[in-house]
Amino acid sequence: MQSKTTLGGTATVPYDLTDIKSVTMAVPESVAAVQAPGTPASAVIAALEPAVKQFAGLPADWVLAAMAQLAEAYDSQGQAALANATYDKISKLYPGSSYENVAKAGKAEMSLKAGRIDEALAAVQPLVDKANQDIAPSPSDGALYAKAFLVYGQVLEKQNKPQQALEAYLTVKTMFYQNPALVDQADQLAKSLRDRSPGLGVD
Repeated sequence: MQSKTTLGGTATVPYDLTDIKSVTMAVPESVAAVQAPGTPASAVIAALEPAVKQFAGLPADWVLAAMAQLAEAYDSQGQAALANATYDKISKLYPGSSYENVAKAGKAEMSLKAGRIDEALAAVQPLVDKANQDIAPSPSDGALYAKAFLVYGQVLEKQNKPQQALEAYLTVKTMFYQNPALVDQADQLAKSLRDRSPGLGVD
């Protein structure tokens, strides 16, 4: 048996975590309970911190979704250091995997919020390009691409390109709809953009 350190604790397992390719595991009730759009950030943090501490490092899609959601909740509460630390933990635990792109998309969003538009675009553009070439994404990749397109759309708005921004938001709704919370966010961003630009549409 070998002890492997996870985020916030140590788990004793008979194999290396790096040897595990995937894990089939039901989403804990506490995690599922805060996945609905509009869940307060404080409730998200309270529910997800224990789960992330216990399961971070396992190659399960819901674990990555929980880590990303937790980082976003930290950021929305003004806890940028904890948000960055969580994204860094994703990169450390899942190097070279598609999961690592979750951290890149999250950090791009933080750059966007800080007004570093060029930095956000540079981080998210490769993910958008990859998404445009993936005609049959897995559910986990679909959620990742959704996040990238949400950031991309907001960058385009900052660049005064409303039509392209709207296309980015609608792409989430029509192609990368695996995560309901991200679809809801795309809906809100698209509505806000249309309210500010009457008559705006896509070709």
